[in-house]
Amino acid sequence: MKDWMLSYKSKFLSCIVAAMWLFSTSPVHAETSAHAMVFSGVVLEQGNNQLVSQFTAWLARKSEYPLITKYTESYQELSESLRKHPDSLAWTCGAPYVQDHLRDGQQLIAIPLFNGKPSYHSLVVTRAGRTEKTLADFKGGVFAYSDPRSNSGYIVPSYQLKQQGIDIKKHFRYLMHTGLHENSIEALLAGQADVANIDEYVVVEYFKVHPEAKAALKVIERYGPYPFTPIVASKTVSEATIKRLQQALLSMNSDPEGKRLLAQFGLDGFTVEPESYYQPIAAMLKAVK
Repeated sequence: MKDWMLSYKSKFLSCIVAAMWLFSTSPVHAETSAHAMVFSGVVLEQGNNQLVSQFTAWLARKSEYPLITKYTESYQELSESLRKHPDSLAWTCGAPYVQDHLRDGQQLIAIPLFNGKPSYHSLVVTRAGRTEKTLADFKGGVFAYSDPRSNSGYIVPSYQLKQQGIDIKKHFRYLMHTGLHENSIEALLAGQADVANIDEYVVVEYFKVHPEAKAALKVIERYGPYPFTPIVASKTVSEATIKRLQQALLSMNSDPEGKRLLAQFGLDGFTVEPESYYQPIAAMLKAVK
């Protein structure tokens, strides 16, 4: 009986050791060694967008830099993620990039091309049928914005109103923090907000998916253009890796799968610009500090 028990325990322990070895060498465990590609609000369907995962996988393969997709709920969380994991990448907003470059040494990799240019506008959007002509006309109303660090959603309208001697925090009855540009659109459609500043790219892509919304809303002002939302890297990503990533993104339009992904994103490709390209946003941040 004792011999049988010892034999059973020996076999059981052998199975445990084998299982632990199998887990340690499995693809699931290997994947955890990949670096994060962090996203927050730059595309539709945040946290549920298969296109983003396909893009991450494509970029990892072409640049030979292992990546896994990670979503965050705010630009602040995105910044903290890159600070804690200094080998990570992100697709972020221009204003957080300017701040994080100064504070954390965040590196600029490349900028998407939207309508052939690395720039976009901040659109003042309201419901069709409203009579207001400018953002300033909505005094006492409800203003929706995606994120307090969003260039198009909050920095731009704050700056534009300040140029008119208006404090955004005092001008509106309520500032509605929606979390995402598409949530700002839906707040307008639902009648919860009177006006919102929204990323032009997101508006265009939202109307493609929800064409019925286009007739229900109208753009009354266009601010910009401003530098588009960039692909960035944490401070310790090597220069050699940055160059491989840039090469992959610059050649994306000539790669069959890359071209398909760009078409689905509604983008034309990528370009590389110096850090100074984001100076217009840096100037606005300084003005509204």
